[in-house]
Amino acid sequence: MRLIRVILPLATFLMILGGCSVSSVPRANIMATSLAEDPASLQLSLQNGCYANEPAESSFFLSNRTLEELTKGDVKDALILHAQLLWEPKPGSTPVDPTATNVVLRLVLITQGELGIYGGAGFAWPNGTSGKTAMSLNLVGSTLTLLHSTDGFRDLLSPFMMIGSIRAPLKPVETLRFRQSASQLVTDRLGETQWVNALPTASPTRSSDPWREALGWLQASSAGPRNVGG
Repeated sequence: MRLIRVILPLATFLMILGGCSVSSVPRANIMATSLAEDPASLQLSLQNGCYANEPAESSFFLSNRTLEELTKGDVKDALILHAQLLWEPKPGSTPVDPTATNVVLRLVLITQGELGIYGGAGFAWPNGTSGKTAMSLNLVGSTLTLLHSTDGFRDLLSPFMMIGSIRAPLKPVETLRFRQSASQLVTDRLGETQWVNALPTASPTRSSDPWREALGWLQASSAGPRNVGG
């Protein structure tokens, strides 16, 4: 918790210093670090993506693969990050507890054809005007764990902390296509219908939908490394 207490004020300062102008070029620079006894790490550098302003949330999709590659569905290695910003804090007026959560996260990791879905939550400082301009998120202290995987998938991360930043242009139609392509990839690999959208529910649930389970996991919780993947 001490790390998160330090990161939150620093993230606030950096966001204010950076102003409100956000580049429309999609980008995600994130470090995932395992919290297990034998820690592993994974550097995420994602150059493709967009976001859409939806009822009660802003939904971001970032990937190291293009939308066209994901749509074809035959990728052997890929990273897909889905971030749902549920509410926006206001610097200077929103008290931020170290356990506060305002973003739901899912990470699809495909390596050598095997797939794993990680889900969890954390806190993010947004920049930009939701629904009008490109937006960025500074992720601080987000924690994820493995929810579902194919039989041959090796989980070297769970549970892990995710820290970094993402930015994306406002493209509602393209965001829907990213959602559909990611959903189809998960469905094809796991052998059952899945839907890449987790709407807020009153209480945690267990279902065949890993995206909804990720939100349930959020609500039920407070909220020398080696390289992984490849």
